[in-house]
Amino acid sequence: MRHGDWARRLSYGLSLLLAVVGALVSAADRRAGANDGLALARALPKGALAYLQARDFGDLFARWRKSQLANRYYASDSYRAFRRSRLWAKLNERIREFETGVGVTLTENVVAQMAGKASAIALYDMGKLELAFITELSAAQAAATPLLARKSAFETRTTATGQTYLARDLATDGGRLRQGLCVATPPGKLVVTTSEALMQRTLDNLSGTGEDALFSTMAQTLSIADGFAPHDVTLWTDVPRLRKQPYFGYYWVHGAAATELDGIEATLADVEFAGDGVQERRWSLTSGRPVPAAFTPRQQPLAQRLLSVAPFVAVETVKEDAAERVSAVAAQVVFPPLRSMPSAEPPRIRVIEDRFDTGASGGRYQRLDGRFDRDLDDPNAPPLAARPAAARPLDPLEGELAALLRDAQPTLVARLGETSFDNSSPFVTFERAVAIRCGRPFNTKAFEAGLSRAIGQRLFVAGTVPQITWEASATGVASPRAAATALDRCGAYFVSDDVVVIAGSVAYAERLKARLSAATSVQPDVSATAYRQATLRLRALAPGYQRVMRIIGFRGDASLTPLENEPADESIAFFGQNLLSLLAVTEAFDVVTIESAAEAGRVVERVRYRYATSPPTTGE
Repeated sequence: MRHGDWARRLSYGLSLLLAVVGALVSAADRRAGANDGLALARALPKGALAYLQARDFGDLFARWRKSQLANRYYASDSYRAFRRSRLWAKLNERIREFETGVGVTLTENVVAQMAGKASAIALYDMGKLELAFITELSAAQAAATPLLARKSAFETRTTATGQTYLARDLATDGGRLRQGLCVATPPGKLVVTTSEALMQRTLDNLSGTGEDALFSTMAQTLSIADGFAPHDVTLWTDVPRLRKQPYFGYYWVHGAAATELDGIEATLADVEFAGDGVQERRWSLTSGRPVPAAFTPRQQPLAQRLLSVAPFVAVETVKEDAAERVSAVAAQVVFPPLRSMPSAEPPRIRVIEDRFDTGASGGRYQRLDGRFDRDLDDPNAPPLAARPAAARPLDPLEGELAALLRDAQPTLVARLGETSFDNSSPFVTFERAVAIRCGRPFNTKAFEAGLSRAIGQRLFVAGTVPQITWEASATGVASPRAAATALDRCGAYFVSDDVVVIAGSVAYAERLKARLSAATSVQPDVSATAYRQATLRLRALAPGYQRVMRIIGFRGDASLTPLENEPADESIAFFGQNLLSLLAVTEAFDVVTIESAAEAGRVVERVRYRYATSPPTTGE
């Protein structure tokens, strides 16, 4: 096999699987009729964790193979590092078992031959790789696929209703599982499943003799998806069941316990690729989640101005009882917390070379050994011990800010941030700020007194605290001062009408003051129930992050086993190479904007990824 084919032999299957479990990108229409674009969801059986559909898989796959984005990703250190992960190794092993069983190697060219027009894949079990794939192909096209060219490797079988299919019994997962790879060619379609039961149920649905369609499970979510029309990619996910999957808990970067997923029953989204970028719309079916207040007509112009003044801005409404949450954000702007990893917390970077540490006190999986692979697929395996959340000690500054904000009654908060650096210096500055719109006057004197006490407690030894005073610049930015002590990065603030802006440094407060004064309000294009908006200017943020990752991205001591036809090399530094190269890949996009709206029972989000129009930056 050619190196290029081997290097990417799993990329399409892996892309499908990852898109199913990580992207939460797709859709459905409440007016579900025969022509709603979800016919394949009526063919595939119930019980799926996720359903992924492409309107024209053949065209989409061909465009991906030719794209610069694909070339950059395949050449990236991030891709090389991922090919050394346990997730890759596990998937690679499972696909090899299927390949060996039927005598077909799953290369990109093979997938291209099987990629018809409308196509869908439903995932039923991650560990067993139990899935069903269906695509629109003519009888002649289906007969020319490599799987049917190996027809002699299969046994012809028949469903109870008389539908025929090909099946091959296989031992997978190192002999621990018995599965059947099945292929069928009902009129105008090619169906492939990794379970004989899934094949029989799919064929019964297609023939009209079954009442087992996944579409009926999706119906409740479809009923809250106003304005949906399927575009290039559609995905539906059963979020509670997905969170229970061990693979999702271990490999999704936020972890299955992420509170952002609480109360979400299912998610749909629609993705459309256009000449100027990508647009994604999401509909989430919710239960038991509070409904945030929507932006008011008075708040919307301010939100639009704030979104224009920094490379990263997230603006959202808050209720008057949110003083504690807002105070925590403000305190961390002035004094960013240093997070330390508890000794009992397992590492979240998983590579093939990890070894089990018998002397560790972190439980069964301080390192991911062979038992991790077995237990992921074993329903009787010992469960992970739940670690209670450590109580965070109350920060005195947070307490004082919370008292101030309870009186000020915040109604809107914005988090702002950016990076900056000087080519003559190796350092990168991470600037942060928070803007708070208050319903009542903000007590600036009490804020200055509280921050002065916090500076004394954090930066000086008891008995040596100098007198801290506050001075206002010509522009109205107030900052702390102390004799013979630089406090330029100990917070600064300014007040503009009913908005107080607290920044981590004097210089950043001055920049934000000038930008906010120059910013003009634009007519907002937001939903009437929108409560959050965010803007991420990737091209503006990337150089600073790239620079700092090069600084801290030293190589580890352990070497990695070279992959086929690759020279031996050292470990791929997580920051200096892995994430750094991923940033270079994403520079195809310039700006990402996000809007979230909520009503009782649902959350609707709109995400726009705008392509860059100039060559990518390098960070140097």
